Amino acid sequence: MAMGLGGRGRWLLAALLASCALAVLAAAPGEAKVAKGARGPGALDRGFSGDGKLTIDFPRDDHGTASPQYALTYEFAPGRIAMASAGGGKLVVASSKAIVSYLGNGRPNPRFGGNGAVAIGPVSGSRFQLSDIAVDSQGRVLIAGTTKPNTGVGMTGMSVAGPIPSMATIRRYLPDGQLDQGFGKEGVLNTTLGVAPATFEGKAFEEAAVGVVGLAVDGQDRPVLTGTAVAEVGLCASSGSRYERSRAIVARLGADGAPDPSFGTGGLQTIGGLSWLASPIPTATGVISMGANFDRCPPENPAFPSVIASLGDGGPNQAFTGTGFWSRPYVRVSDLAVAPSGKLVLLARTIELSRGRWIESKGKVLRLRTDGSVDTGFGRGGSAEVPVKRGYLAAIAVDPKGRVLLLGSAQTKERRNEPRERLVLIRTTATGKVDRRFGRGGRATTGFGADTALQVTDVLAWPKGRIVAGAKLWGPNTPTDNAFAVARYRGGR
Repeated sequence: MAMGLGGRGRWLLAALLASCALAVLAAAPGEAKVAKGARGPGALDRGFSGDGKLTIDFPRDDHGTASPQYALTYEFAPGRIAMASAGGGKLVVASSKAIVSYLGNGRPNPRFGGNGAVAIGPVSGSRFQLSDIAVDSQGRVLIAGTTKPNTGVGMTGMSVAGPIPSMATIRRYLPDGQLDQGFGKEGVLNTTLGVAPATFEGKAFEEAAVGVVGLAVDGQDRPVLTGTAVAEVGLCASSGSRYERSRAIVARLGADGAPDPSFGTGGLQTIGGLSWLASPIPTATGVISMGANFDRCPPENPAFPSVIASLGDGGPNQAFTGTGFWSRPYVRVSDLAVAPSGKLVLLARTIELSRGRWIESKGKVLRLRTDGSVDTGFGRGGSAEVPVKRGYLAAIAVDPKGRVLLLGSAQTKERRNEPRERLVLIRTTATGKVDRRFGRGGRATTGFGADTALQVTDVLAWPKGRIVAGAKLWGPNTPTDNAFAVARYRGGR
């Protein structure tokens, strides 16, 4: 395997990574919309990979041959890539095929796998779809996702196939990239989390269908998983078409991977009235997560709002809104973060009717107090509008000073009318005003070459005031459909 590393200097590392080919390429120079040689807040951090950015080409994801008639309500498509801070300024990025680790200067971490990369081995007859990545206090890397067979298998003897049996898969790696033998079975845990099989016209399937959506690690290094489980497959009374009804699930494991008996029932909580939960954030009182309810039988209904759930060890946290749940009609939440004060910051959109069509508005930021009430001291009455021309916002974080970091992308046209998308990073003050000291008028934009498209995934508040942004990348210089772009910015004081 050859690995090329971006930045002003380029070098090669020879390594063998199972059957995976992994490349790290230099991003196109001169793409950041900041003054040449700028070193202020919003400038690319040239101490990272030489010019502040790099591109990782992961191996092409195997989509498999399965063609289920009933998909899980909320399911990541093959090709999901996620990143996380690994402590000491290190960065880890994972796909369904491999995990890579970088030092604070953007070079591969030689301690991790011997060359900065570890392959995620295939399981015969099955495929693994990554959902999320996390790093615990000991520097151990955890990845979680859903494993399902390559062939569509439903309930034996049924004329209509049921949901494909699927399970949660969690892997934990030591800081050197070796599987942690003290977790699960030789570092890997495959489990249905105690979820009961779904029913089809009153009969239970032989196996459960579970999907993982989110992963986090709490202050005691316990993995927290959120996701969905198929509960029932049947016929819609109004149309006669088939439906699949799912339930949101939250599970907490012990540090060794065993179910945590102090959480819910045998380590699992099933949330009635919600189809899925994602983006778990451990708190002093339990976990905060976001999700929604989805019913396939009624006509498409834009009124289905996002729901923020606050869950304690024994169930919903009544101190949050009085019920443990927050939602607003016609409001959908794209991402959420918790400020140092404990307040909850949401990146949200409203669903509006325009010329006979339901459309999502541009993103805005909402801030809630710890009890779930609107924080009127933020923005205007608790919300701040942060528009992006010809683009969108998709990820949110809060830095140690309570400033809000927003990441999205915007389309531009360059010379010869070549289209491209750029990352757009915006910072607000702790009170919700655009931080004019950051970048140009509060924002910094970064490109990765002509004719490129981006799908924003994460923005992370980094040590020493830095900010790290990540997005999937497509373009003429990406040989597979699994490229990932990373940019690191200076944040200032």
